Parts: sequence; C-alpha cells; structure tokens
Amino acid sequence: MLQRQEIMLIRAALQFWYEEMDLEDANLLAIYASDPSANQKWEQEDIQRLRTQLLAARLRYAVCQHDATCVKSPRLFITPEAGNQAKTDDSDQLGVVLVTKPPV
Repeated sequence: MLQRQEIMLIRAALQFWYEEMDLEDANLLAIYASDPSANQKWEQEDIQRLRTQLLAARLRYAVCQHDATCVKSPRLFITPEAGNQAKTDDSDQLGVVLVTKPPV
C-alpha cells in the first residue's frame, strides 16, 4: 500500500535521476522502465515539476469495488487503516489517491 514514505522514496529517486542521469539519452528511460517502447526524453523542468507536485500532494485512500473500476464511497480516508475499516464487503479494494493542492 502506497504510503508517505514511498512518496518520499519516489521523490528521492527523481532527484537522483535529475542529478546523475544523462537526460539527453532518449533510450535511458526504456532501459530502466523495462519497456522498449518508452523511448522519450525528460527535461529537467519535467522532473522538478513532478517532484514539486509529489511534495505538495496529500495522500488519501478510497474504498473501491472489487474490480477497482468504481469508488464505493465519496469519502477519502487519511490512513489505510481507516479505509480498511470502511470496507463493507470482503471483495472491496483500497485505492490510493494523490490530491494536489490547487494552483494559487
């Protein structure tokens, strides 16, 4: 289950990518993503924008139907434990929601 610590790890990995990788190499992402079709170039601004969005995002949890195609309740929970307690069926799934702060 994605939690705040994992978001911090993703941000750190993005910073490493930004500082240490050759962003001019369009094949680099394909190698690390294990997807030969992922050939694309990331600009420094793209990486920093994503890091900023992750820093500002609030992590929430939602109760979803078993196939994860529909949210069962409009309520978002602050912790996975609270979301799990709100499940009404054993087949319910817990979804992770990143809520970004609106632009000022």
